Amino acid sequence: MFTGDIYIRGKYATYLKYLSQKTEKNDHKEKVAGVFERMIDVYMTAAIVGVNYGLKREDENTNSDTVKIFADVVNREQNNLISIFRIVMLVDNTTGLNADEKIDRAFKNPDTPENMKLFNTYVRGGIEWLYEQFTTGATTRDEYITKIHEIVEAFSEENGFIN
Repeated sequence: MFTGDIYIRGKYATYLKYLSQKTEKNDHKEKVAGVFERMIDVYMTAAIVGVNYGLKREDENTNSDTVKIFADVVNREQNNLISIFRIVMLVDNTTGLNADEKIDRAFKNPDTPENMKLFNTYVRGGIEWLYEQFTTGATTRDEYITKIHEIVEAFSEENGFIN
């Protein structure tokens, strides 16, 4: 699990590139936020955001944009990816599984096409949410930093990390 390349297609690929500093900027004509250093960081954060806010999006190919997160990067982040995957599988309530079935899904039989599809629906939902956050009211580096602070603070308050 999480040993090969990860592909993101369509508008989610466009959004992921926008959020990543590693975006090719097409001779500086393409606007990017660059709030994440790497695409894998967007991918992992998006999974957490997606499941936290209950945001699921199906795969789509409305444009020909595709990004590939290379296997070597995925392998270096494998432990983090597996931990995040397990959290998503345990927290998800959309499939009607009981607690024991969720534990089995997360730990005993995680690497199934259905589980990866579910995980990636949350990733896409999180990517879209992050994209919307950083395309509204932020265009400069300072505005992006302020936006990051606002998002982290709101997330912390909503999840009881801050009183």
